[in-house]
Amino acid sequence: MKTLNRILTLLLLILSCSCDDILEEDITDDTIQTTFPTEGIIVEGNITQFTWQNLDGADNYRVQVLNENQIVEVDSLVTVNTASLTLEPGTYQWRVRGENFAYNTSYSFPVNFSTQASTNLDDQEVSLLSPSNNLYSKNINTIYTWTRLASATSYNFELVKKLNGEQTIFQETEVTNGNITLDATLFDEDAEYIWKVKALNATSESQFSQRSFFLDRVAPNQPSLASPTDQDTTTTMVTFNWVNGTDTGNVESEITNTIDIANDSDFNSIIFSVETLNNSVDYEFDSVGTYYWRIKAIDAATNESDYSIVRSLVVE
Repeated sequence: MKTLNRILTLLLLILSCSCDDILEEDITDDTIQTTFPTEGIIVEGNITQFTWQNLDGADNYRVQVLNENQIVEVDSLVTVNTASLTLEPGTYQWRVRGENFAYNTSYSFPVNFSTQASTNLDDQEVSLLSPSNNLYSKNINTIYTWTRLASATSYNFELVKKLNGEQTIFQETEVTNGNITLDATLFDEDAEYIWKVKALNATSESQFSQRSFFLDRVAPNQPSLASPTDQDTTTTMVTFNWVNGTDTGNVESEITNTIDIANDSDFNSIIFSVETLNNSVDYEFDSVGTYYWRIKAIDAATNESDYSIVRSLVVE
């Protein structure tokens, strides 16, 4: 019976993929017309806006930018017919292709262009490097880095704490490097922290570029088990259900649950373990006997809850 179930599952997966192929439009022989940058154009500044014509049947577009050594500098997947990319001064070539679930076009004919630094910073952007945007972490980030602009002489840096409103907790002007190190004592509580950088020279300045990161050092509460009940008797196919523990901290992030199933109550012999965003997992046992299960929750900042209580079940 178990072998038959596996065969049926495999057939369903094959049919599902086949249906997706049938429903998706075949765009293999289509081509995409690029509109900007055009052949040989020189773009001033560090931001280049790439545009092309929409293609019916394409769900996404893959934009590639190659440097003068034909090495891919940027490989970006977007859902619209435009992409704003940050590039250093230099000579480049770009191309784009359309994609959907089942098919993709060939890349468009390569277009050569170049970028050069502009002394006017008004329309330029500082490209922030680390920490990454919307990062959840239980560790304090003290080092912040960004890409320097060719025409900038200095940078202004700001750190804002967002918790029941926004409060600027640190400012530094005339930073000449592409990084800054902050005192860990600035991060006095769990919260969203927004860091901002703008470039300046003698005649102009850019707008602030900004990112957020979330400091979260509070673990989720212990999950509670729902079903099957302790010492329940069941068949080989079992649905396990539980309730997430609540997150009582200032920052609440997505919780991932880990279920462990073992042959022994000490979980020295775990036969199944999986992470899921759900509160339910199906599992089919290979043989009859007594088994034990437990749940642990982990949030996006990698804070871990205590394990739930352990329950046993008897598979007949």
